[in-house]
Amino acid sequence: MSVFSWISNIFSPVSDLVDELHFSGEEEGRLRNKLAEIEAKVATRTLELQSQIIEANAKMEVAVQQHGNWFTKSVRPTISLGNWVIILLMGLGKIEFNEYLLVACGGYNAHYTHLRSQEKKAGVTR
Repeated sequence: MSVFSWISNIFSPVSDLVDELHFSGEEEGRLRNKLAEIEAKVATRTLELQSQIIEANAKMEVAVQQHGNWFTKSVRPTISLGNWVIILLMGLGKIEFNEYLLVACGGYNAHYTHLRSQEKKAGVTR
């Protein structure tokens, strides 16, 4: 469910109520315009808050990577390398194939790659 459909679902009962009540055409038009304006404000504010959350997460990752501790900088690459080794060993048949483990390792590596690309965009060097 997207954010916009969620917001529309909140305002649809009010819109239906406007349909059921008896207003003059002008009053109904003003009421509909006011409801559309409120819905647009809620959608805009929701997008603003989502972008602030994404920005805060990116700043947190940048701060972690800029921290001087070698351990905090090496955890994600080490886990990612370990995951690739597990995937390789599964492919070679050295360990039993487990689709859940494969999805978990692949998902982590994809997440790591995404975070690393965000760090590069932000200008974080290792």
